[in-house]
Amino acid sequence: MANKHFVHASTHPKATIRVGRFDVPCTVLSHTDAAAHVRVLTAGGIPEHLTLVREGQVQRARIALRKQGPLGLDLWLDLQRNQDARVA
Repeated sequence: MANKHFVHASTHPKATIRVGRFDVPCTVLSHTDAAAHVRVLTAGGIPEHLTLVREGQVQRARIALRKQGPLGLDLWLDLQRNQDARVA
């Protein structure tokens, strides 16, 4: 007999969306150099411009698309390239 309440562990990598002083945990569903698709499980307002922290890398991002689903809020992000401000 199957357990209806069994929850499968997610195999997707974890990340954090930094909104001002707050860090919101999320799951990375897909990621390229220019875009990312993440799922946020917590409720709350996520602004259009945010920071994505993934595997120690910090990238500025802009939300291209939002979709509320039964498993959470899915966000498709346009990632900005990191620009090195140091002068050689």
